[in-house]
Amino acid sequence: MKHLKILTLITVILLAGIIYPQVNTEQYRKDSVKLGFTGNLNFEAVAVTGNTDFQLLDIGGRLNYNYGDDYTFLILDAGYGWESGNPFVGQMFAHLRHVITPAQIYQVELFTQYDNNKKRLLLSRELIGGGIRFRLLTEDDFKFRLGIAYMFEAEDYDLSASSIHGNSTKAHRMSSYVTFNYDLVENLSFVSVTYYQPKLDDWNDYKIVSENALVIDPGKLVDLYIKFNLRFDSFPPDGIKKMTLQLKWEYHLSFELETQLKNYQ
Repeated sequence: MKHLKILTLITVILLAGIIYPQVNTEQYRKDSVKLGFTGNLNFEAVAVTGNTDFQLLDIGGRLNYNYGDDYTFLILDAGYGWESGNPFVGQMFAHLRHVITPAQIYQVELFTQYDNNKKRLLLSRELIGGGIRFRLLTEDDFKFRLGIAYMFEAEDYDLSASSIHGNSTKAHRMSSYVTFNYDLVENLSFVSVTYYQPKLDDWNDYKIVSENALVIDPGKLVDLYIKFNLRFDSFPPDGIKKMTLQLKWEYHLSFELETQLKNYQ
């Protein structure tokens, strides 16, 4: 009965992510009871030949420092590719977040971010914000979280000055998300995160990202992520589709370095 309720909850959340379809930072978060540094590195390689000659290398990861109940983490990610022999930088991403835990059930978060993405014509995106994260369920095999925050973002696009979207925008947004982690069997888990980010003065302008993954953990060092991602932008740049779907797999190399803090209580 317990697992039936959990599976029902998973189904509802997945349907919410599909019906209401920016970079997922939840996949990099690592809850730990140990003090010190933890983190992971992930690699991705893509090669296409034939009518299209395209190669892409992507490397990223997270560095987390745990003070006890509070922690700080930094995410870095970059993709470099070649198209018909011509090199280009496909995307760059950096996210810094500090998490304070006043009580077991909720946490306070402060964050800042920079990213760009050639495929979405995004030259740069800068944001800063903060909010509250609720830890609603914390069981050995199932975790459920809900977060809500305010953020201010400034974006520059590779568009003409006469574009409908505009080549430079600024917005105050709400950023909310639901996330869960369900251990299906030993060394196999399912993780899902769905973000909803409406513009505060125009709720018809919103962004939704739903990222879902099966995580295979064959050992202590390397994890395999099989991902299904959905992105929806109600007001995308000119020439960019509102919805995109992506299926991919990633290898994550994890590491952990413990430190001892004196007088810690």
